[in-house]
Amino acid sequence: MLFTAVHNPFEAGIAEAACIKPANVTGTEIVTSYDYVFDSLQKQNPDIAAIGTLFDTAVASGVYGADTIAEIAAERGIAFDAAGVTALADLRAATTSLAEKGAQAIVLSLDTITTQGLPIITSIANENGIPVFHPSMGAIYYGATIGAGYSRYYENGVHVGRQLAAYLNGELDIARTAIHIVTDEGLGVNLDSAAMQGVEISDELMREADVVVQGGARAHVSRRLLQIAQQRGVVIPLQQRQAADRQHLAALHCTDEMIAEQQAALDAAE
Repeated sequence: MLFTAVHNPFEAGIAEAACIKPANVTGTEIVTSYDYVFDSLQKQNPDIAAIGTLFDTAVASGVYGADTIAEIAAERGIAFDAAGVTALADLRAATTSLAEKGAQAIVLSLDTITTQGLPIITSIANENGIPVFHPSMGAIYYGATIGAGYSRYYENGVHVGRQLAAYLNGELDIARTAIHIVTDEGLGVNLDSAAMQGVEISDELMREADVVVQGGARAHVSRRLLQIAQQRGVVIPLQQRQAADRQHLAALHCTDEMIAEQQAALDAAE
């Protein structure tokens, strides 16, 4: 099994560590920085005192996200309230409850229900003048006010494509291939959502934004993001591409030392 763009595979029980896993499993894990979301939140509103979050109680990434958001909020002296959901039908009432309890912003956990139901969440947030912060930059295209987090999903497909091609060619031992852990920080701003909420985006966030949506279209794309996009879909000569692919896969090889080190860390944590 090769998986891609999975959040929290260890918490979900897919694997124990990058090299401690079933022999037939590998893939790519996306590590989401909720601290980065909070940095954006406080750049927008340095005096923010209370936030709320929504999360899927049945999904490991949702529970992990809610727990992490709660911890960071406590560290930063921000009051926190959470509303757990189990279905899309729960989102309208759950979002309304956070608004009624005085949430000045909604910081979402990253899970299936809140991602699929983002238009529902943002419609309630817009009515109540509450900005929505999401830990994925692309969420601004679905109504989030600020998307602060991972954006390079195309590259995830490339990583797993390398693994699949090598496996089909008999060149990859999945049992000895580590889960590839990736992270990225990109900032998106949706000025349409902000206008409906009566929120003025701070100058600092506007300067840092990789993407700005206004009038239903992209009004700004950063040079960094343009450079990344220009590399996508470029045809690379076979010999050159295979050399880069082999170098990438070699870096993921689980040595005996790596396996022993990761197992020792797991044992120490018990």
